[in-house]
Amino acid sequence: MPAIQVKKVVAICFLEAVKTTLEHLGAHRLALSEQGAPAPADLTRVYGDVRRMRDYLQRSTSGYGDVVELDLDDSDSAVLVACCRRAVETMDVRLVEAGLPEDERNWLQKKQQVVAHWAVEIAAKPLLELPLKRGSHAPSEVSRQLAQQLQQKAYGALADRPKIVAPNSAPPSRMAGVPSFGDEFHDVRLADSSPDLGAAPAPPPSRGPAAPGAARPAAAAGDGHDVPPLFDHQRIADPRLRALVGVDQRAYQRAVAGNDHRLATILMASVLEAAVLDHVFAHRAEFAVGGAPDAWNVQELLLQALGERVAPKDRSLAYHLFAARNLLRPAVQFVAPMIVTAASFEVLKDFVQRCLRELGYGVSTRTLPPGAVLGEESPLHGLSLRDHAP
Repeated sequence: MPAIQVKKVVAICFLEAVKTTLEHLGAHRLALSEQGAPAPADLTRVYGDVRRMRDYLQRSTSGYGDVVELDLDDSDSAVLVACCRRAVETMDVRLVEAGLPEDERNWLQKKQQVVAHWAVEIAAKPLLELPLKRGSHAPSEVSRQLAQQLQQKAYGALADRPKIVAPNSAPPSRMAGVPSFGDEFHDVRLADSSPDLGAAPAPPPSRGPAAPGAARPAAAAGDGHDVPPLFDHQRIADPRLRALVGVDQRAYQRAVAGNDHRLATILMASVLEAAVLDHVFAHRAEFAVGGAPDAWNVQELLLQALGERVAPKDRSLAYHLFAARNLLRPAVQFVAPMIVTAASFEVLKDFVQRCLRELGYGVSTRTLPPGAVLGEESPLHGLSLRDHAP
């Protein structure tokens, strides 16, 4: 089949689906071995194919681009579609669990729709059946619709399809309708991949002379003293990093006071990177890193430091946060423009402060506004990510 282009968030969903399937295949092999029962003839072969697919997707998603191109042959596509089907069935089980938070339920449903949509897009004849038992739970509407569409596409009369391109991957001709830094899954539907870029950003304020006696906006006049810092930078052990964070946090406070969410997001990424480096310096043996810090993958070090406390959405949020530096690169903005909205900024800020707490740096109490609660979790904590990379 032709190469397919997908947004990086979709490629990460593929990777998670393949990892889930690989875990199920490994558990099935171990159970058969412990029981002394013979394994299906194709179990070892399928396990090897899924493992190779995992390695390929890990390499493909390790870059910094917003779009990932996957070169899959027919057998690779069959393996990936089978893994996506398994992931959709696994999410069915999660969605019927009692006590599942509503924000996590909504996030899982949107992720399930994305995986099902792209499974249909890349499906081709013949479909691969995994040597695994089906779950005993009743399939959801998404699972039933996925099975029907796969059968129809694989065994129906289909015309040759052109190269599959990720929705919204082509650069728009103007900034009107540019997707925000937090809108990814919102516009993806199971049967419709047409982009819906939403409303255009608000026009810039007038640059003309102010009317006599006109009041200056409070946010523009603010010096940042009323904005709480992300955390107490004095807790940074390394003196050089501590000085850098102090400068960045003061700039962050001024940016927030001026409602400059774009610059505030970039500075948040810088502050969190310094905290991660300081944490790794103190536990260098645990992370097995070498060489200069500028060669380290700070995003992966952060996820490694969080360990089991990593929520399923955290990898996506970390990618978005550390990709914020592209907001200052005109060449990148020319090809794939993006903006930061107030809502997406709040989601990223909650993520940064949660990471700082988990790393042991906490949040400063000296400049919190009256009535603020230290460590109060965002309602989006957990699996609340609506969207992903633009």
